Amino acid sequence: MTQKFHKGDHVQVAKDLGRSMRHFTNDCEAIVVGSYKDQFGGSDTKSYTLHLKDRGQCSWYEEHQLELIEAGRVDLLEKWEKEKEDECEKKSNLDWIFSNGQSVIESAHGATIAALAKCFGLENLWGSHGEGFVYYKNALFTLGLAKPFLEKNDKAGWLNFCSKLKV
Repeated sequence: MTQKFHKGDHVQVAKDLGRSMRHFTNDCEAIVVGSYKDQFGGSDTKSYTLHLKDRGQCSWYEEHQLELIEAGRVDLLEKWEKEKEDECEKKSNLDWIFSNGQSVIESAHGATIAALAKCFGLENLWGSHGEGFVYYKNALFTLGLAKPFLEKNDKAGWLNFCSKLKV
């Protein structure tokens, strides 16, 4: 079987991904990272890992859910990855975090939560087995601890609190 999409192909993800994938991001632009075969061997050339614009990588998109916009746009993948890296760097900066306390409370970026957790010694929000529910629990715990300090934009108070809390 011929592989339809290749690394760097700029694609549109379908609006309707089907019932089993309604929790996946849909109706967006993406760049193909590779098929399952490209990444892990075997014969599966119908399922893909994509870099979703403004979101990052996600696997298990099927060939029929993608429409080619333009082939060979590795440059666009590099641009999107750089933008994502820059956003993470910005939103993990404690000065930025405590200057934007209310918006962090309303919708915290993953890099922000990770930076706050590191302050009290929690280095891996995902836990030792990479479990989503562990991440969720740790993220809520971290934001709950930080909320009073974020409301007051009190970076110094947060750092002092964390120095006594170290896990």
